[in-house]
Amino acid sequence: MQKELIYDKVNGFLTDGMPSLLEGAVIEDEFAEGKECCLLYEGVYQAGRNLCERLGEDEDSDVETILNGMERITRLVSMKMYEYGRREAGIAI
Repeated sequence: MQKELIYDKVNGFLTDGMPSLLEGAVIEDEFAEGKECCLLYEGVYQAGRNLCERLGEDEDSDVETILNGMERITRLVSMKMYEYGRREAGIAI
């Protein structure tokens, strides 16, 4: 599905060699080195590591649940925004 491919490209899950998914549109990896999402993610990752260190654990299931839940929420909201944008533009979904 196109919205899934766009989401994956924006989140850095697809390689740079992928052809443009939209006619004439360049879809950037928002998690590329130096981009704002990359910097924010580094902070989130470090905070998770700090929590685990304070708990004396290598990993903590609650930290993982929080991170995985936020990633799923972001995906759901992104898909809805894509659908709303297509409707607003009058393009069939």
